[in-house]
Amino acid sequence: MCLPFFNMQTFHSAFDEVHDVAVFGGGWAGFAAARALVEAGRKTLLIDRRAALLAESGWSFQSTAGHINGIEWRDWLEELTARDAARDGQIDGALAETIATKWAHQARRDGKLQVLFYTAPLALEGGNALGGERLEAVLLGTKAGLRRVAATQWIDATESGELLQLFARVQGNLWQTPPRLLRFVRLYFRHANWPDLPCGPLDNQSVAGARLSLEKTIWPNERCLTVTVTGEGENYGAHLRGSWIPSLQALHANFPEAMREAVLTHGSVEPFDVFSRVPQMQSIPPNMVAAVPWMRRGTADTFLAGRFELGSMAARRILDLPTSQPQANTPFKGEIFWHERASEIAVAGLGTGGALATLAAARNVKTQDAVLGFDPLSFCGGIGAGGGIHWYYFGVKGGLQDELDVRQREVMPLFASSGQIQGFHPDAKKCVLETMLRESGAELLFGATLLDVERDGSRVKSALLSTPNGPLRLTASAWIDSTGDGDLAARAGAPSRFGRDGDGLLHAYSQSSGKASLKNDKAFMNVVNYDAGFVDPTDSEDLTRARLEGIVHYAKESYSQTERPTYIAPAIGLRQSRHIVTDYTLELSDLIERREFDDAVGLTGCHYDNHAVDYEFESEESLLWVWVCRQWRGRIACEIPYRILLPQGLDNVWLACRALGVSQDAHHSLRMQRDMQRIGEVAGLAATLAPQGQSRAVPFDQLRDALHHSGALQSEVKADDNFGPDTKSDAVLSHDENNVSLSLDALQNAPADESFEAPWHLYRAGQNDNAVRQRVLALLDSENVLASWRAAAIAALWGETAAQNRLLRAITERGGIVENSDGDRDKTYRCEVPNWLVAVSLLRSIGGPECLPVLSELADDQTLLHNARTAIALCCEGIATRHDLSEGERETILEILWKLIENPAPNSLAPPQRPLMKSDFAGTNVLEDWSWQIHLSVARARRALGLPPHQQAVACLQDERALVRRAFQLVCADLTIEVPL
Repeated sequence: MCLPFFNMQTFHSAFDEVHDVAVFGGGWAGFAAARALVEAGRKTLLIDRRAALLAESGWSFQSTAGHINGIEWRDWLEELTARDAARDGQIDGALAETIATKWAHQARRDGKLQVLFYTAPLALEGGNALGGERLEAVLLGTKAGLRRVAATQWIDATESGELLQLFARVQGNLWQTPPRLLRFVRLYFRHANWPDLPCGPLDNQSVAGARLSLEKTIWPNERCLTVTVTGEGENYGAHLRGSWIPSLQALHANFPEAMREAVLTHGSVEPFDVFSRVPQMQSIPPNMVAAVPWMRRGTADTFLAGRFELGSMAARRILDLPTSQPQANTPFKGEIFWHERASEIAVAGLGTGGALATLAAARNVKTQDAVLGFDPLSFCGGIGAGGGIHWYYFGVKGGLQDELDVRQREVMPLFASSGQIQGFHPDAKKCVLETMLRESGAELLFGATLLDVERDGSRVKSALLSTPNGPLRLTASAWIDSTGDGDLAARAGAPSRFGRDGDGLLHAYSQSSGKASLKNDKAFMNVVNYDAGFVDPTDSEDLTRARLEGIVHYAKESYSQTERPTYIAPAIGLRQSRHIVTDYTLELSDLIERREFDDAVGLTGCHYDNHAVDYEFESEESLLWVWVCRQWRGRIACEIPYRILLPQGLDNVWLACRALGVSQDAHHSLRMQRDMQRIGEVAGLAATLAPQGQSRAVPFDQLRDALHHSGALQSEVKADDNFGPDTKSDAVLSHDENNVSLSLDALQNAPADESFEAPWHLYRAGQNDNAVRQRVLALLDSENVLASWRAAAIAALWGETAAQNRLLRAITERGGIVENSDGDRDKTYRCEVPNWLVAVSLLRSIGGPECLPVLSELADDQTLLHNARTAIALCCEGIATRHDLSEGERETILEILWKLIENPAPNSLAPPQRPLMKSDFAGTNVLEDWSWQIHLSVARARRALGLPPHQQAVACLQDERALVRRAFQLVCADLTIEVPL
């Protein structure tokens, strides 16, 4: 029987087709060109190494619109004005980015536009300008490696003229971006009620070579400080945030009373640059147009309208130019021209862990310029500095991060008064980190993305990078992988794991933004953090999709000065990616049982912070800990072993990011900012102590001494501060020895809604102690309902089939006990888990054919919610896998599976953190289509029966979400299937 397909967006890779026009650069010029080309019916590809449209607005916060008479500009300005994003010649940066992203997202859904973020050009195919050859393809550097993209025509609308630079290299010229004339930094402040301040130039004694001006914006409660750095202020050119602190000091000196209650809500992620003009290249391919701002006389280099018109003109010109006739999916025919650089220690990624790794290494080396750190973004600090999560969620203090926090506090009054911000100020962290790194002598390379590595045996020899100034080969003796995704180690061949075993899903990502409100009659800067969906961080196309969708969540028909994002966080909030296999893998049991290690380099403490609620897809141990022990918030902690920083098979690489050696379950606790900062310091110190960069030859006593000296390695947990919640050191690291008698007593007498550890300790003890096992099994027939239920749950994880009847009883008595816990959270949202649902999931390990009648009756309920359906299907898979079934039993399973997909589950369209037992999601605008999980579970059960996946499962091979495609590729890996269109 053929079932109707569910609502699925189909994936089309940008690398599998020939585009009419490829536009490089997503700024105002590139966006305008793409918009005009889409309107003209051209199949358009828009590419940018950053993850932003209109970066001059959303990242640099240049707000001056300027004046152009073009009809395309007038239409766009009217659209912005109608949505409250433009007024009186000024444009709000965050709202412009949001509205532009919504347009691009819809054009992408309509099949008219494709977008590629996190992607940079490396080399050209065709397009020999001297010979008049037409450009056919460009080799791109992506998260997934080098990829070729083909188009018949091309527009270079990048800030630095990236395609033009590559043409110059083909011609044998070392052409570079021209010098900067001006750099504009714009800092925005919120006040509950601004006094009548004079706007205009400020008296400035502290920022040499810079002009300061205070201006009004389109919002009454906002003011903007514009810092214009001239050629005389080139000392601020390399240090991107070098002018911030002295400029803020000058502002406070000019208006001390007004600034006392003002909050800096956002500021330039990158300066807005004006370059010296140079003549346009005389010879470029005949099927290409250059729309680089500094090549155009007039307003294109300084005002947004000029840049927009530059892009519109490029789109009109390209329509009259000749085209090439390239093919898609052919080998790249071109040459990459590499620049060369060398360093002793290289740090890939300057994020949460990488910034501290670079700082620790640079302070501990004896030679100047021995440490180089690079990052694709234009700032240090990662998620806390640029991801909108500017506070610490648990973790343990100590070491360099304490020094960083102290220095942040010293300058924070310039950014926000006490009590007007939650946690630390993200821009204060950017400024302080970059200052500390400059002081240390470290060399910093921003805008550089790792593409590949070159090995010499078990050692990484060099890394291949894309930079705004062209491809770069970087050589070093020691390497620290702080990419977050373990990109360097993975490229070097280190084995890795990806996603949970049940369905391959990773932790949800976030797309944060700034939001300023009032608190106690004062302006207040909030932390905005929510689950935006799921993404494969190793895939540039999927990252692009996630970034677009995350920003579109902020799209509204209108905005107000209080109900609007002040900025869109430039760093997408990736909680998880691949995990590199290391010399030791930290497990959930290590954390729950407070494990100590001989090679400890620090402490970690949190709780099992998994935002998922579908534990039928999680490991059995996490199911026990959360669904049976009710441990949504119970504190867990252990020592951090040095070995989880060492990738297997690599001798000169350390991990200093979330890709370190932790299991899927342990990751949910050991992933916090303080954890990453700690291992960053460890990796940086170890790299300086390692002879010839040999990570396993580090003199461990010296490493521990250095960590003790800095305070990173400590015997007691320090009390926290207002940058995050109290770590409650007595709870985090206390450890009572397991007592079987006490645990058995708790099993029988603990209240139904109580979080407790007894089931875990009995489960672990009974794995190797048959006496313990028998005492638990004796409770299966107890008249104590709770005791028999808990005993059955433990026994099921041991694989004891004797627990089956008690679990079936819980299912047949559906509607009985519902255990709630975690009183500080909404019980109806995350923590309401009925025992019958837990029982179905436990039966996946021990259930036999005797379970089928009960499961069939349960599946008859057409109102059955999503988790129950997936749990039933997974249980059927387990039964089919373990037992030699009769024909009748096989037919029963097929009937059950049919019932599960015959009609949609009421809550298959739900938030990323989907409630277990609710189907009403009023008030949320973030919804995921979860129906793929039901089809995956059914397909797995069918494969266990020796049958091919059903039609909808095969269709999921084309789902636009990479994690969904990954899951179904595993189910369909050995099949030859004609994919339905």
